[in-house]
Amino acid sequence: MAKLILKFKDQVLKEFTISEKPVVIGRLTDNFITIENVAVSKQHAKIEFKNGKHILSDLNSTNGTFVNKRKVKALELRGGDNIIIGKHTVLYEGDNSETTQGAFSDFGDATMVLNTKDQRNLLKKQQGPTDIEGLGKEAKLSVIKSNSRKEYKLTKDVTIIGKSPNSDVRIQGFLVPHMAATIKAQDDSFYISGYGGWISVLINGDHVGRNRKLNKNDVIQIRNFKIRFQI
Repeated sequence: MAKLILKFKDQVLKEFTISEKPVVIGRLTDNFITIENVAVSKQHAKIEFKNGKHILSDLNSTNGTFVNKRKVKALELRGGDNIIIGKHTVLYEGDNSETTQGAFSDFGDATMVLNTKDQRNLLKKQQGPTDIEGLGKEAKLSVIKSNSRKEYKLTKDVTIIGKSPNSDVRIQGFLVPHMAATIKAQDDSFYISGYGGWISVLINGDHVGRNRKLNKNDVIQIRNFKIRFQI
């Protein structure tokens, strides 16, 4: 039977035996493989058994799915393939000894937002510098009220706001979630998404949903933490 080996920085965390049942990988605890990291979507990728082959599909994840250092939407897995999800690697060991990379399916370029240095480097190798990176250097968040630093430059495709040590804008406080909100650079604009929880994310006093476009001088508030969006 085929096997999946979950690894973090070359350290094996767990091994999973898979068969013909679908396998979902993501941040939710009810997934077949759970990866607790803010760079991983709730349901990030799926492996299905079709025509005697295991097929990997990206589930419109925020940060994309990579196999052998190449971004994919759908791929027939071969023994020895390394699936990169966030900062973790899932090694696929099939029923055969083939180590040749599977045939890629061209589904077009989906929107991809990268959080980690390794993922950003992978994207640059394929696409070169992006307009988003240039745009990001011109935008910043200026702190209005908090006990932290005074300014955060938006130099990444996605900026994470929350209590997690991996957050780009880190907020301390009771009930503040590990990931309270993200700011995504896309199509020459910036969009903020809130992620629920006990603490509300506000823009100019209004509750934030998903993919709300930020305008110059908008004020983002999470508890007593206030920052102004500027370009």
